[in-house]
Amino acid sequence: MTIIPTQQRDKVSSYKNLRSLYEKNITVNSISETMDTCHLNDDADTIKSMMVIKDYDVLGVEDNGIVIGYVVGNELKDGSCKEYYRSFSPTELVSESTPLIDTLYIFKEIERIFVLEGNRITKVVTRADLQKPPIRMLLFGLISLLEMHLYRIINDYFPEDTWKEYLGSNRIKFAEELFSLRKSRNEGIQLSDCLQICDKRDIILNEDPLRELLGIESKSKGKSFFKKLESLRNNLAHAQNLNTNYSWDEMFLLIEQTEKLLGKCEKI
Repeated sequence: MTIIPTQQRDKVSSYKNLRSLYEKNITVNSISETMDTCHLNDDADTIKSMMVIKDYDVLGVEDNGIVIGYVVGNELKDGSCKEYYRSFSPTELVSESTPLIDTLYIFKEIERIFVLEGNRITKVVTRADLQKPPIRMLLFGLISLLEMHLYRIINDYFPEDTWKEYLGSNRIKFAEELFSLRKSRNEGIQLSDCLQICDKRDIILNEDPLRELLGIESKSKGKSFFKKLESLRNNLAHAQNLNTNYSWDEMFLLIEQTEKLLGKCEKI
């Protein structure tokens, strides 16, 4: 049986608690928008014009004071809204307490979701809302947690900076210069604190047993994953669109892979 030092257990536990904060305490309500409504017998063309002015993609449809469905703006033509409205599908409905990370995965299959407050459908979320700050906080938090875990694992597996054998001289020099700068500011750090995500990637991927422990199938797949992750982190840091370089489907897959790798890290 492997005995895990108390300090290491506490560190992993604190990371899990931080992860739980991101994954469970930030809910779909943080990115949802109150859904305006029209009436079942309203003129469809008039409602469409109103939606264009207000930049609405969808609008709830009421009948006798109850929201019974919705209309999509670009589907409206002549006639009444009754001819165009859609009933809510169970797959489109989520509770207001649904964690934000779960909300992301729902968007793998559908373009919009509606939020239930009690037994009333009051809010809507579309893919455009995935660009909002709470989503950015969530994703940046997950990436930061992964980096923290990789830092911990590298320190455990490569004592006395033996990880240097996996980095080129330029990357080592960069880390050493950053280390000297931070030490001059009286920061209590070690050289591995100055490794960038690309350095951690190369160290992890070139240590075969460690790569296998983390469930990374091959170096090439690992490099592809970390390249996309670094691109996402840069977009988050510079307030770029999240899917500038990749489609939403690729984004959702990347987030799933990050979550899976975090789980592997927590087990080591």
